[in-house]
Amino acid sequence: MSNPSSLPLRVVHHLAWRGRRLRRTTVDFFRRGDRTVIMTPPVGLRFGNWLYLWLDAHQQTALGQPTFVREAPGMAEWFDTFPELRALTVDDAEIGFHDRRDWEETTFRQRFGIDYSRETLHEFARDVLAPRIPVGPPGRLVINVRRGDYYSTPLKAASYGFDQVGYVRAALALLDDVVDVLVVSDDDVWCRENLDGPIRERASSVAYAKPDPAANFLAVAGARRIIGMNSTFTYWAAYVADAMNVDAKIIMPSFHARLGGSSTADQLDPAWTALDGFG
Repeated sequence: MSNPSSLPLRVVHHLAWRGRRLRRTTVDFFRRGDRTVIMTPPVGLRFGNWLYLWLDAHQQTALGQPTFVREAPGMAEWFDTFPELRALTVDDAEIGFHDRRDWEETTFRQRFGIDYSRETLHEFARDVLAPRIPVGPPGRLVINVRRGDYYSTPLKAASYGFDQVGYVRAALALLDDVVDVLVVSDDDVWCRENLDGPIRERASSVAYAKPDPAANFLAVAGARRIIGMNSTFTYWAAYVADAMNVDAKIIMPSFHARLGGSSTADQLDPAWTALDGFG
């Protein structure tokens, strides 16, 4: 068995969380309160992942079953951008002994049409996120490029990496009147070096947003035309854009990740254009 001191800190924290979860299973049997708390791991999830849990809390509460998401490190910085999320969240001090615990360790409620419907998704987007989204220029195309650890870490790259340049070329070919393009990414330098040429073959105006998670999300979600990537961050920005605009045009890769089983993204709205062949 591995020596705990040799494991990355995030892995140690996650293993400790799973251990606590197992020890509390018996105690959870006796919790019969009126509200449910969706428990979150201390590491491993980010804004896009958390939004699926907040969506579940929102839709369960609307059905008369008060449900909240346990606050995880990193959530609080998003409350400034979307204050309504705080009302769906509880920290450890706010969790009572009798509150029911809902532990999620596999899909994290991300399956379109199974864990949520288009109606409940759009209702959540309009109630909680859309009021804070500034509307972008009507003719602008926003291309959201996820890089980061998807490509800098060999293990993640093996699971999530795909032909982004070829995909962007193919997606651009599906759109008419591409003039104004905004590229939003966590690695604008890579985008300038690898995507500027293909984009300028179709557009006369290309701008690059500075990497900033909140500002980047607002920019993508406020667009009517989006070329996205295999990222829950992109999926959620597109959900919001779709909920705000009946004429939104959303293009995504059908590929999500090589994690065993199907690599197809379960999160995609079937009404979107999904491109095959790049993963």
